[in-house]
Amino acid sequence: MKAVIILCLCAVLALANGVPANTRIVGGWEALPRQLPYIVSLRIESENFHFCGATIISKRTLLTAAHCRYVREPLMVAVVGTTTIDDKFATRVHVEEFIIHPDYNPYEFTNDIAVVILAEDIEFNEKVQPIKVSTSPVPDNEKVTSAGWGYTTYNGEISNDLHWMSQTVVNAEECAEASPGETITGKICALDTDGNGQSVCFGDTGGPLVDSNDELVGVVTMNVHCNPNKPDFFTNIYLAKSWIEANTR
Repeated sequence: MKAVIILCLCAVLALANGVPANTRIVGGWEALPRQLPYIVSLRIESENFHFCGATIISKRTLLTAAHCRYVREPLMVAVVGTTTIDDKFATRVHVEEFIIHPDYNPYEFTNDIAVVILAEDIEFNEKVQPIKVSTSPVPDNEKVTSAGWGYTTYNGEISNDLHWMSQTVVNAEECAEASPGETITGKICALDTDGNGQSVCFGDTGGPLVDSNDELVGVVTMNVHCNPNKPDFFTNIYLAKSWIEANTR
């Protein structure tokens, strides 16, 4: 529980103090143009300030984490079709509605998922594409990838570039043993088992977790101190599939 609070408070403090959260994943690889056409940067429009990731699932709909509602909709924009924060030609679309899962628990970060409705349709092209939402549970030992503009270390080192990483889904027992005191109900736990020193970190939350079939299986919700030796946590969207379908535009 302490790790969850630390993660989100650091992000909030970063916002409050004007410290950008748009660095990158710990130990990841730089994403190539068009490699991840479904990823989105949620920003405060007036400051071009990245605070969370999101994922395109339709022309008007994104998925992100419920705790990513740092600002109200008039101030929030979704930036698509780019791998860099300073891309002046990236497409920006205003957010019309931010729908938080009705069972979201901000203390245990269960059901930490939200549907973002855009004010206008996204135009799909080679750099901007939706991803299919998985309709089946992700199995243990599955290879998964995630991506974002989050910190490279716990203290944070600013980066302009999108990075991605590879992990392996670990079972609930292993996850609970490695993360005592954390609530793992409704979450996917994934760990770098290849020794690459990879983990999600501040600024990555809300971003995608993708399986080996290139389907969306999770949303980055929290991690333990940006530590590659501890599992990262992702909201299991399979458990919310009916709610997601009902709110997709």
